[in-house]
Amino acid sequence: MNEYMKLTKDVFQIDAQQWCKEIEDFINEKFSESYRDGIVVPISGGLDSSVTAALCTRAIGKDKVKGLMLPERWGNPQADHYGRMISKHLGIETVKISISPILRGLGTSGFLLSVLSGRVFWKDIVNKIVYKSGHSQKEDYLDSLTGKLNPWKRKMIAKITSKQRARVLVAYKFAEENNYMVAGSAHKTEDMVGLFCKYGIDDCADIMPMKNIYRSHILQLAEFLEIPLEILHRSPNPDILPGVTDKYMSYFEMDYLKIDLILFGQQKGLTAHEIANQLGMNEQAVKEMYEIVQLSKHMRNHALAPILKY
Repeated sequence: MNEYMKLTKDVFQIDAQQWCKEIEDFINEKFSESYRDGIVVPISGGLDSSVTAALCTRAIGKDKVKGLMLPERWGNPQADHYGRMISKHLGIETVKISISPILRGLGTSGFLLSVLSGRVFWKDIVNKIVYKSGHSQKEDYLDSLTGKLNPWKRKMIAKITSKQRARVLVAYKFAEENNYMVAGSAHKTEDMVGLFCKYGIDDCADIMPMKNIYRSHILQLAEFLEIPLEILHRSPNPDILPGVTDKYMSYFEMDYLKIDLILFGQQKGLTAHEIANQLGMNEQAVKEMYEIVQLSKHMRNHALAPILKY
């Protein structure tokens, strides 16, 4: 074992001011090269998109940044509240475009309406389905990565992820109409475990300023940027499936910091046994995270193609 590698939250300690400056310089550079008039940031009211919007605002000025709110009928009603909160805090203009008409056209809304009469009821339905199946959401997630989900659950997941893909269509339509570039809010923690919708709003953008940093880093950036405390302390809620209020606990049965430490340890070449010992975990749980990183690899590589000699 590497005696000098201690897996504690201290491994993520950064100079937040310096990191913000470097990210803002990156945004400014890519914006200058883009021949665009502004940047649009799809905002959900969550921590990640709030930090991205703040960085873009600092980089090119609030008059050139738009916050794009993309609600749908069965979405989280808190998203509007927090989205407006961060926009007001930053002094940026917001535009709201409902994706409900697209979802109706895709049949997503019809699927939802066939089993629910409201968001709270839908949350109860989701929880009952999970309990009744005898599978945890973690087991279902692993089944989805290995192609073992039953047909009904596959249909449900396809309908739900269509919401994130619909948001991409609207974001780019808005961006192209206004000669804007799109800034996304993905980060390394979600990326490495496949906790995003491939080709969805959390995967597609012209720039992803935080793609190479962990959630533990983003919290420090948020504190430096003085993101409102209500947003800073919100649970990581993906607003995809009612009933999932903390995606890390729901899908992996551990908090974001433990996941960050496992991923960091893996990145530094520690074995599953070494990581488990340091974090006081079952070694099998660490091995499962290693497996998830490998199984979700295809999600991080778009449009795979062979390398041919010529």
